[in-house]
Amino acid sequence: MPDIFTVTVSQINRRLATIVKGDKALNDVYVNGEISNFTLHQASGHIYFTLKDETASIKCVMFAGYASKLSFMPQSGMSVLIHAGVGVYERDGANQLYVTEIMPQGVGEMYLAFQQAKQTLEKEGYFSQKRELPSIPRKVCIITAIKGAALQDMLNILSRRLPILTVIVIPVTVQGVTSPASLIKGIEAAQNTDADVIIIGRGGGSAEDLSAFNDVEYAKALFRSRIPTVSAVGHETDTTISDYVADRRAPTPSAAAELVTPVPIGDITAGIDSTFNFIRGTLLNLFEEQEKKLENTERHILALTPAKKLDSYSRELELISKNIYSSAVGCINKYETLLQSKIDYISALNPLTVLGRGYSFTEKQGEIVKSVDELTENDTVVVTLKDGCFEATVQKISKEEGKQ
Repeated sequence: MPDIFTVTVSQINRRLATIVKGDKALNDVYVNGEISNFTLHQASGHIYFTLKDETASIKCVMFAGYASKLSFMPQSGMSVLIHAGVGVYERDGANQLYVTEIMPQGVGEMYLAFQQAKQTLEKEGYFSQKRELPSIPRKVCIITAIKGAALQDMLNILSRRLPILTVIVIPVTVQGVTSPASLIKGIEAAQNTDADVIIIGRGGGSAEDLSAFNDVEYAKALFRSRIPTVSAVGHETDTTISDYVADRRAPTPSAAAELVTPVPIGDITAGIDSTFNFIRGTLLNLFEEQEKKLENTERHILALTPAKKLDSYSRELELISKNIYSSAVGCINKYETLLQSKIDYISALNPLTVLGRGYSFTEKQGEIVKSVDELTENDTVVVTLKDGCFEATVQKISKEEGKQ
């Protein structure tokens, strides 16, 4: 093999950078264009964006020292005039503009089209439908590019957070002139999947790369979806019509996967364990309570059996009998005492008792003689003594005044 002169890639890029840097016409230029893919690096303060026209684009960087002097914040879609120098980024061999000034010139065509579409759809009510997402979905449908990194990120997160979830993937074209029609067909196909939620999206890219998600017909098809939808287009700073129409917006596809699985499998199992323990404790308490009621019922039933009733009645009858006997004995004793007192009283008043002490009483014609004035001589009287009576004739009557 003959000797040939070879160079490295680094040498070529360095040579190009030297040539461009030596061209004074390229070191101080003013360029018109539209800002795309605008990014402000928060840590360093540097600004990165793409400047484009109808047919070409070039990357731009504005370092923090110049960016801090801006009186406004640039954004994608702005038409601007920039003051810059052309350079070659040796690592990538890419041309780029090192910007020192940015002067706003108006709104770019793509940004203007985006705003017009947004205003029209918002006026027609396409942004008003916001349905709730299921807390624990059974089936998720993903509409995205089959070979994109975004799909793998979503599948990994879904399988980790909710492995019991069924995932259906509908491959579509997410970039280029055919992508709006492909997205519409994907949404229509998703309606027949019986999914609980649909994720539509892709990874990051330029404004041109994401333009399919600003298509009006696609937006209308997204609005017609019977299944709740999540838009996950680009990075957190990217905004498309899809984000406004969908029921929820996720800043990235990975965030969308987390959004549709708000309750991970660990929380579900913990909730199941907690619920099981609660039900178990409730049932044990209920069983214990019912067991106590059953014991009380058994005692009540046992107390109502004929044998228990007879035993109870026997004890009650025995108690009543004792009470009756005691009352009767008390009553008899009471009346015996009373009778004895009456007997004693009657005995004390009995004339025979008086007669026993040597007294007698006299009757005339069956009437007791109480005074000598009731007698006349020769009257026949009956004199009663303690042990008998006799008849007598009154022969003489003596009346002694004052003698008792």
